[in-house]
Amino acid sequence: MARRPVDVTQVGDHLDDVSALWLQARVDSGSSPEVCARTITDGRLASALRRPGVLAFVAHLDGEPAGYVITTDNPFGISPAPEVAIEQLWVTPEARRHGVAKALLTAVLGSAERAGCETVVSNVPTTSRDANRFFARLGFGSVVTRRVVATGTLRRKIAPETAETGLELTRRRRSLRQRAFPARSA
Repeated sequence: MARRPVDVTQVGDHLDDVSALWLQARVDSGSSPEVCARTITDGRLASALRRPGVLAFVAHLDGEPAGYVITTDNPFGISPAPEVAIEQLWVTPEARRHGVAKALLTAVLGSAERAGCETVVSNVPTTSRDANRFFARLGFGSVVTRRVVATGTLRRKIAPETAETGLELTRRRRSLRQRAFPARSA
């Protein structure tokens, strides 16, 4: 049985399809639908997609939006040559296993080659077994482990005796506010 054709286009000013898919992807990953919707209505997603070095592609399967990929130039990569980083790749559950992700990656590859990039990097969560297997089958290898920490957590771990707790920080802010606006505190 032949696969249904996947149509991939670069996202320009028309962001409706990628916004709807992005919202669905974020909600599927556990984010609040209200917070995600606000990100779209506030224009923050559109602004992020219009930054220099950011490209987005959307895939349609049978005329319906089926997936998207967002890439950035990767100036901080470990390679001395330019790189393209796949920041997000997502396919709707009903469109999976129909070649949508490979069609999106084909668009990324073409864009990378036109830009003279020798490397394509993908940031894949270590907990996503399916995504890691998918990228490994395509030849992506693990080069680094990226670890992330909140600044407050790092401060508490580095210098616990100088790190302010939430209560101490609230008291200090209130005190500073009272000194700055004495009429309000009366």
